Amino acid sequence: MTKLKLIAVVAVALAVAVLVPAANADTLHGFCSGVGQCIDNGTNSPTTTNPPVNFGFTGSPGGTGEFALVFLVPNNEDPTPTGVSFSVTGTYAGTSTLLSTTAWTTGDLGTFGGVPSSSPTNPIGAFLPSTDALDPGATGFYVYVIDSTGNVTVTTSSGPTFTLTAGTLPLASYVVGFIDEDGNIGATANSGAIFEDGRPPVTTPEPSTSMLLGFGLLGLVGLRRKQIFG
Repeated sequence: MTKLKLIAVVAVALAVAVLVPAANADTLHGFCSGVGQCIDNGTNSPTTTNPPVNFGFTGSPGGTGEFALVFLVPNNEDPTPTGVSFSVTGTYAGTSTLLSTTAWTTGDLGTFGGVPSSSPTNPIGAFLPSTDALDPGATGFYVYVIDSTGNVTVTTSSGPTFTLTAGTLPLASYVVGFIDEDGNIGATANSGAIFEDGRPPVTTPEPSTSMLLGFGLLGLVGLRRKQIFG
């Protein structure tokens, strides 16, 4: 190839790179049904509904990929995190997997989850102060994940929706999402994270239920392995 032709090829390549920007994954934002629920206040998107119903995530600019629904539970609420589980129905159904028996206490959530290239970043400092305001003593979060069984589509006005059918969120927990769009990992905007500031309902178990709990017959088995996260 002559020097002149080589210069021409490089010039075309540079022009294409300028005109066609690299693909970026979606930035996710939480939403909930109900008036005044999950409204972005600049810090997070709080809800008083517990357990949450008809909640989910939109995405900007919009795209399709594998989705991970992530629950962040204050680490002072669950001294035995392996005994905690969440189940959802909705766009897809599933039961949570505990990411690690070690709580997330420093750095970014994506790095903790094994996806350090995820964007936007979710530093612990964007989450812990609001949690400590309601639940003093927490130093981090146990992370629970429910992965999609296929691709999920998000747009600026719609996205996957879920209802928590098993488990209740401790006060000051968060729900966030991650989406894998051909290797580009989109995360939830810090202010778009769903923040649970409603206490879970208090129930009195029936005597028979108390006996079952005493015998430890409510253990969890067969948790599905995470895909995107971890």
